[in-house]
Amino acid sequence: MDTTNPAQSTIQNANVATKITINDIQLRTPARRRLLVATRYQIQFSVDDTPRSTKQAKEKMNCVSWNENLYFDGNDRSVFLVKVYRKPHIGPDKLLGSLTDSIGGILEKLKNGVLEEPLEQDTSNGKLDSSRINIKFALTAEKRGDIGGDELQATDAVNKATEMISALGPTPQIVGAVDSAINTGQTVVTKVQTFENTWGVLLQRMALFNQTVAGIAQIHPYTSLAWSVISAANQVLINQQNRDDRVIRLAGTMSDVFTFVEDAECLKEVKAHTEPIKVLIQQVTECGYFIAEYAKQNSFWTRTAKYTFSDVDAKITDYENKLRDLKAAFLEGVTLQSGVTVFRMMNVVQNIAESVDLNDVPYAAGARYAEEKGCLSGTREYLIREICDILNNPDKDAPRVCLLTGVAGSGKSAVAHSIARLYDGQERLGSSYCFLRSDVTRRNPQNFFSTIALDLSDHDPQYKAELCRVVKNNRSLRTSESPSEQVRRLIIDPTKHLHTIGPLIIVVDALDESGGQSNRKDLLLAFFEQITENNLPTNLRFLITARPERDILDKLPSGPQIVHKQMGDIAQDIVDEDIDKFIRHSLHQYTELESAWPNQEWCRLLVRHSQHLFQWASTACKFIEGDGAIGFNIRERLKILLQHKNDVGVHPLDELYRTILGQLFTLNDAQHRFREVMAVVLVLKEPLSLTSLSALFDRDTNIQEIIKPMGSLLDGALNEQKPIRPLHTSFGDFLLDDARSSTFHVNLLPHHSLHLGRALLACMRQKLKFNICDLKDSRLRNTAIPDLAIRVTVAIPPYLAYSCQYWMDHLQHTQCIPESLDEVTSFFKNFFPFWLEVISLLSLSSPVSCPLAALRTCTILKQWAKGHEIASLATEAIQFIQLFAPIIRESTPHLYLSAMPQTPSSSPLSQIWANNLQSHLSVILGHPAGWPGEVHTLQGHTDDVMCVAYSPDGSQVVSGSADRTMRVWNPTTGQHVATPSQLHTAAISSVAYSPDGCHIVSASRDRTIRVWDAKTGQCIAGPLQEHTQPVTCVAYSPNGEHIASGSNDKTIRIWSANTGHCVVGLFQGHTDSVNSLAYSHDGCQIVSGSRDTTIRIWNAYTGQCVADPLLGHTSSIFSVAYSPDGSHIVSGSHDNTIKIWNLTTGKCEVNLFQGHIHRINSVAYSPDGRHIVSASSNFTIMIWNADNGQHVAGPIQGHTGPVTSAIYSSDGSYIVSGSWDKTVRVWNANTGHPVATTSQGHTNRVTSVAYSPDGSNIVSGSLDWTIQVWNAATGQYAADPFHHTHSINSVIYSPDGTHIIFGSGANITGAWNPATGQCVVSMAVSFERHTDPVLSVACSPDGSHIVSGSEDRTIRIWDTHTGQCVADALFGHTRWVYSVAYSPDGSHIASGAMDNTIRVWDSTTGQCVANPFQGHTDAVHSIAYSPNGSHIVSGSRDKTIRVWNAVTGQCVAGPFQGHTNWVLSVAYSPNGNHIVSGSEDNTIRIWDPNTGQCMAGPFQGHTRPVNSVAFSPDGSHIVSGSADFSIKVWALQDLILFGEMHQQEDGWIELSDGACFCWIPSWARHAFYLPVHTLVTSSHHTYKFDFSDFLYGESWVLCWK
Repeated sequence: MDTTNPAQSTIQNANVATKITINDIQLRTPARRRLLVATRYQIQFSVDDTPRSTKQAKEKMNCVSWNENLYFDGNDRSVFLVKVYRKPHIGPDKLLGSLTDSIGGILEKLKNGVLEEPLEQDTSNGKLDSSRINIKFALTAEKRGDIGGDELQATDAVNKATEMISALGPTPQIVGAVDSAINTGQTVVTKVQTFENTWGVLLQRMALFNQTVAGIAQIHPYTSLAWSVISAANQVLINQQNRDDRVIRLAGTMSDVFTFVEDAECLKEVKAHTEPIKVLIQQVTECGYFIAEYAKQNSFWTRTAKYTFSDVDAKITDYENKLRDLKAAFLEGVTLQSGVTVFRMMNVVQNIAESVDLNDVPYAAGARYAEEKGCLSGTREYLIREICDILNNPDKDAPRVCLLTGVAGSGKSAVAHSIARLYDGQERLGSSYCFLRSDVTRRNPQNFFSTIALDLSDHDPQYKAELCRVVKNNRSLRTSESPSEQVRRLIIDPTKHLHTIGPLIIVVDALDESGGQSNRKDLLLAFFEQITENNLPTNLRFLITARPERDILDKLPSGPQIVHKQMGDIAQDIVDEDIDKFIRHSLHQYTELESAWPNQEWCRLLVRHSQHLFQWASTACKFIEGDGAIGFNIRERLKILLQHKNDVGVHPLDELYRTILGQLFTLNDAQHRFREVMAVVLVLKEPLSLTSLSALFDRDTNIQEIIKPMGSLLDGALNEQKPIRPLHTSFGDFLLDDARSSTFHVNLLPHHSLHLGRALLACMRQKLKFNICDLKDSRLRNTAIPDLAIRVTVAIPPYLAYSCQYWMDHLQHTQCIPESLDEVTSFFKNFFPFWLEVISLLSLSSPVSCPLAALRTCTILKQWAKGHEIASLATEAIQFIQLFAPIIRESTPHLYLSAMPQTPSSSPLSQIWANNLQSHLSVILGHPAGWPGEVHTLQGHTDDVMCVAYSPDGSQVVSGSADRTMRVWNPTTGQHVATPSQLHTAAISSVAYSPDGCHIVSASRDRTIRVWDAKTGQCIAGPLQEHTQPVTCVAYSPNGEHIASGSNDKTIRIWSANTGHCVVGLFQGHTDSVNSLAYSHDGCQIVSGSRDTTIRIWNAYTGQCVADPLLGHTSSIFSVAYSPDGSHIVSGSHDNTIKIWNLTTGKCEVNLFQGHIHRINSVAYSPDGRHIVSASSNFTIMIWNADNGQHVAGPIQGHTGPVTSAIYSSDGSYIVSGSWDKTVRVWNANTGHPVATTSQGHTNRVTSVAYSPDGSNIVSGSLDWTIQVWNAATGQYAADPFHHTHSINSVIYSPDGTHIIFGSGANITGAWNPATGQCVVSMAVSFERHTDPVLSVACSPDGSHIVSGSEDRTIRIWDTHTGQCVADALFGHTRWVYSVAYSPDGSHIASGAMDNTIRVWDSTTGQCVANPFQGHTDAVHSIAYSPNGSHIVSGSRDKTIRVWNAVTGQCVAGPFQGHTNWVLSVAYSPNGNHIVSGSEDNTIRIWDPNTGQCMAGPFQGHTRPVNSVAFSPDGSHIVSGSADFSIKVWALQDLILFGEMHQQEDGWIELSDGACFCWIPSWARHAFYLPVHTLVTSSHHTYKFDFSDFLYGESWVLCWK
């Protein structure tokens, strides 16, 4: 009887190549108590270096079975290893046991081809389980033919796919007909293509090809990636019940390109043409991505609805053509010049947005992956393949993040760089960001997501179009440093409308090096929120590597969205095998090692010493190769490493570092020099190269001698241009830890900072100069100079850039000794302009960080040199940088042309450049003596700002607006930081920070309260809904545990800040709305102010009133606040007064402050309790002495609307205010000088302006209730102002110039004699016939009558002399009458109204003589007759102007289009050749009345809407009145000649082509003289330049001598 094992009989000897097949796998587990969740298991079989794993399977009745085939190549001596894992739902895999033998040994144990054996238990945890696990499987072995194990594995997958496919239905017949129509003209394929003869063959050929190229480093990684993608697509197709002929067609083409793999000389051909083969494989991968994305829709009909036939077919045709071209190129031995055809977007976004300058978006230069830092080819293959499978998973619910963690030196960064390199080659790398602890100034959480967004925009134009759409006209968003806002607005939002084909990979390396836990908290939270809310785009996949830090693991836990892989889970023998490959590859050329340690013993010894750490092996190899230990040969260097045995408890890397340093620096002197040089390297804020360090320290030989031998430890040691930094973070940690580094410990001391600081000063003295980058033209912004980035790199080398940003960061750690003080003072006085010039140029690439660096430098200098002259200069410099920050960021020449000339005359800074600055603009009117109080104007809200609050540390300001949004700002730089999500559905009425600054609470008119994360802007609690009316005010308790709220429902409620539950309520007692409340400083009491005119004090815990109401105000109380010591309360009221109450007596102690002429909206104490700041509806802010009520400062002017809120910063240095003018402003509370104001000028919006008949005077009316008359030439008062009892809406001169006719908000039409200052009283009384405000008045040409139009929808005609109404009211308009005008002959009256119509009336009979003129689609705001009376011009809210036939009502010209907002005023020139218009868009335009062409304009001189315009009687000038309180006179001829000069909102005066002319600060913009202005009047600061000697453009360089 033949008893030979049939599997064994095929093996003739131990070296015969054998095909091994394993199947019928079973696992017998011991009986256990029944578990609620079935246990899952997985088995890994390995033959030599090839592992293969079963799928996960669940246990049933103590048995687990797998119906799978696993194929291997091997021989009798091959090592056979089995590992069995339990796969828990939570936590890492558990190794249960293993089985180890040789293939020969296993074959001998088989019984009828089956092996059943107990597993060897895993005892690594020191425990031994008494239960046994048995494994059973069938194994066959036969002599290998032409197909190996990999091919068999692929074939098995194909066979299973084919079995599943056989039951699937074909493409619907009707689609086949459509496809036939589409494919007309293409080559007819005679063989019918099916899934089986296309996709199955493709998989077989790819598997064979994968095996063929396994040893070719240039190709194999891409082949593995292709296999991963095609396998994933295969699974999608298997799961898809309907497949389209078009996909089968593409699969057939893909299969066809691999026919060459069946040739006998395949390997030879592939090796000869690696580049075209690589591109071909990449193209196949792209096709796989496309098929997986297209096929994963639910059905054929879903796909055809989502993607049109033509679009999909065109893409498939492009793929097929490229595949054929690549195959032909390979067969012909040529390389195509074109790359891979990639379709990343299934839906192409049409009308790509115009390009938006993204240069101000924060970007981390140098954070990209490095090709050379990847894994050695042939190592980490299994791990990389697993990660690729995760990243390539096409399922819609596939994980978005793969987190790879491991201890220092385990090789996770190499894996990250390998993955990045692989997908970059596939054009699938969206971004890579490698954090580095030694470079945190450039690589940090504040620019992480923004860098990714910019990389993605460079990657694909469709994404860039969407990104530009999101950030267009939103500089604050582009410069935001909030991780939460960046990921939400710059990544999530742009991808919402894009459907991506295939994955885009984001590789993030060393997340743990992004800073300390506090620094990376916001980044992790932003990531966590987007992951938990499932907001990350489906096809955006992240690979993140990090050390297993607790905060990272907490925020990135394993789950459906995150797969956690651990380097420590990789079997140590596999790690050692990879390390072995790495060491042999690194040192293979050194044959002398083999002679000393034969049979690769030298390699095995190094592997053993590495203790499974790749970083140890890498460092050791560099040292052995000669990157250190000068004077030793390679064998001696190896012996040095091997003779040191690892001490118990000492990390192997520490031991290695000590060994290497001990050989490099043996003498005490050498070790001392080592510590001194490395102290400089480690103390740097950013790493510098050896070239830079040598330049800084004047070619100090110590630096070269110490650094250069350390190539095995320092990056940059062997390349003098690369920044010097530890090759691995662990080396820096080692040096700074005394216990670990011992003799080589680097202790950073003050003298190191002094040494470096002085070197930086010397560098700047030597290198800084005027116009360092040779800028040619001042009209170009920095971003518009094409080669400026290159010039900056050349003219400002890294060591100079570093010096300018960090010189005081180092000197601050030293004592301010006289020698250092003199050195710094001398530098500052002589080089300050040139230093700022470099800061400005560096801002080109870092628009946020560089100006901040300048501010930080001056702030540090101010503290360091406190009490010395240089400290005062530093204080001045802070003011200069804050005020002129826009210039610093945008235009370097204008530091000299615009900033320096506008420096206050009293500032000692002006003396620095007094002898050098020449031929510049000079301020001839309004030059402030000291720094103005206004520091920043923060713009971004689109409606009234209702409330503001400072964070407790003063680093942020939050504002709430009627636009339903909050914004968070950096008050130091004026930059927008974040915009919390818009969840409130009505105006935000109150905001407050929690005491720790972590949260913001907001109250809204939508009756809700919400709590927000102050850093991320995410809503973390709310809406809190109990109030039944709008919530008006909120406040945190001092301990942060509670939130108090007041409402229009007359109640106060107390909420838990943690749970959001209402814990105390209701506080009842007020009889009207609660407008304001505040906690006492001990948290025991709450004070509230109400519309019922009372103040009440409550027990914060019980809600009981603890004292009688405080009575004294006569109107609604809008604001209350406690003094810092809790002894007093201050209140502000609608009665225009402020009162201070003594809490002990309950009496009003100080009753004063009658300085505001309108209601008090806000009051607040300074932190020291000495001052009170108040904000009023008269647009001003005042500061008062809290003890005696004396006026201290103000009125502080700048706002152009009621000021709703004002509050001190925590240190009392600044005040922030919010206003109905939609701005937030930051004011210097201590050193700021109020901007000079005039006693003349309106203090509210100018509503109407008109010339006197002789043109000598101008009259104006305003919402400040006054009429003012101006000398048209000098701008001085021609008469004392007339004070009315209500707003003045319209003014006009009588034809003889003796009287001024006005219409007012008091329903009055009146006449005022400016010569006597008297109002014609009898007329005023009799004119009070309108029942609503009078909006417009006009006088008949003979002066006998006056016409008025009103909100009461009527028109009335009056006798000028008697004041009597001469006719009944004219009815016809159905809404407000905005404008009235007499015809030149006085026979008719025209009117324009809110009902969108114009009407013409007989002035004698009052009859309407024509049908309404219809054409405007919104309210008609203004009308005027042409000088000959034949036409009427009208301006409307529909943003257009029309000209009408005055008799027929026909529109004869127009609509004139150009204004971007309401047209508020129109007027004809005296000769009828021009029409002037003023608009809500803040501009004036001049039109041709016949053609409708804009002859000149828009003229941007006003900063708020232009409410009224008029021509002078001779037509030479135009006067305009605006909501910015100013009146401006424009010379018509200069407008036509020079009118292409515009004043922008950001302060730039620009020419027509957008070129920079000059810049003006925010406080000067309302009343600034452009060259076209002959007169500007305003209560604001009137500001005028002399441009006669101004050098700009290409001559700007002559300004400095």
